[in-house]
Amino acid sequence: MNSSVSSRLLRFTAEAGACAEQDLQAKVLDELGRVVPGKAAGVYLLGSVGNAASSVQAYGVSDYFLAKYEHQGRDSDLVLEAVLTSRSAVTEAEIYEPAEWMLLPLYRQVLALHSIAHTLQAPLIVAGEVRGTLNVARTSDQGAFTVGELAVVEALGRLSGLAMESARIAEELGRRLARASAALDLIDEPVVVTDIRTAERTANAAAQRIIGGLSGGRTFDDLLARSRDGAAKAPEGTMRPCEDPETGLKLRSTQLPDDILITIMHTPAEAPTHARALIKEALSPREYEIADLVASGLRDGQIAEQLFLSPHTVKKYLKSTYRKLSLRSRVELTRAMHGGA
Repeated sequence: MNSSVSSRLLRFTAEAGACAEQDLQAKVLDELGRVVPGKAAGVYLLGSVGNAASSVQAYGVSDYFLAKYEHQGRDSDLVLEAVLTSRSAVTEAEIYEPAEWMLLPLYRQVLALHSIAHTLQAPLIVAGEVRGTLNVARTSDQGAFTVGELAVVEALGRLSGLAMESARIAEELGRRLARASAALDLIDEPVVVTDIRTAERTANAAAQRIIGGLSGGRTFDDLLARSRDGAAKAPEGTMRPCEDPETGLKLRSTQLPDDILITIMHTPAEAPTHARALIKEALSPREYEIADLVASGLRDGQIAEQLFLSPHTVKKYLKSTYRKLSLRSRVELTRAMHGGA
């Protein structure tokens, strides 16, 4: 493979990586005609059942030829069969003698329509499966295919398969992202997802309303910075809830291993404010902190992990809280923290 062809294939790989799946077939066909000249060429994508083509893009042949090949040529094409079996590029010369080749029904009824004497086919392998073929055809005047051309088309087929696999993965990730974004907007709780590595951020509708309502020159990043600086980190990158004194917003952030920061914002509830104030006066700062986490739905073990305490110590604080507030259970404590009787 000479340097100019290698450069073309490298350029093709870079350009194909930016193509959507539906555009790749045409891109591959265009490149196929550039790297290996012939009378005609085609890029076939195979269906899920058998070897029938689900899609074909070609040049140099008529629609009648393409239909004729599908109905009378494909099932008897031993070159195609060899490609699917060996998963490598094959020419008719590797299977037939010239005289034998020209007597075949495939040649007389199909290929002769365009005076095609030589064929080369290579597999299009996507995710480990042969999902199509790259086909080039020549007349007898154009001559047979060389070993070097065989290698070029096979390389193009493999590069095309990798590009198609990447495009499918990208499109699937796009669909998943769209579903996740839609689901995020349905959540009442304000959630902000920040990608620290790419500096991208997504906020659901609830979070956007809060961020848009900040006043006094305050921004979400101001709140995030105060939350980060003022909260001790718990295991696995989770930070204890940190309340912003100016807005009353409570932020809880979790940093995932791939530099994704998920921040949940809790807005101050208006109704329970008086009840919480009374409870806060009756309890020590640590008791109130634990009571607040209980009201948020955390179990004793989770509270212990976040506050760097033992579960036994958490239970002791809760017993003291129950006694001071004349309560009997965490259910009653939760109700009281939310303004219940």
